Amino acid sequence: MQDNRDNHPLDLSYLKEMVGHDPEFMIEVLETFIEQTPFYMAELDDALLAKDLKKVANCAHKIKPTFCYVGRNDVKEFVQSLENDAKNDVNIDLLTEKVNELHLLLDKVYVQIQDAITAVRLQYNIG
Repeated sequence: MQDNRDNHPLDLSYLKEMVGHDPEFMIEVLETFIEQTPFYMAELDDALLAKDLKKVANCAHKIKPTFCYVGRNDVKEFVQSLENDAKNDVNIDLLTEKVNELHLLLDKVYVQIQDAITAVRLQYNIG
């Protein structure tokens, strides 16, 4: 990874505004991201394995907006490029590299989200 996506912080301002500054709801949204995204990624992996580029593009499109909620627009833009590449029938090896990179990015995002959940729980004294 040759850019700053590894170290890009979460920006939860959009999420806070979306949930009306309700910390428990914010935690719920963050936990849902952690629970649901692996299913979306498995669907993306299956589509890639089947070399179904239309489905790869559809899966990327489905995953893309979730990164806005957690303030990782950089990853959203990366997923947008993955979606565009799949729509444009880019080489399957390049798509595979991008999906692998997305998995690595998600590992980092999951840690960031867990840290954010812990911080919100501590800040608002939520068990």
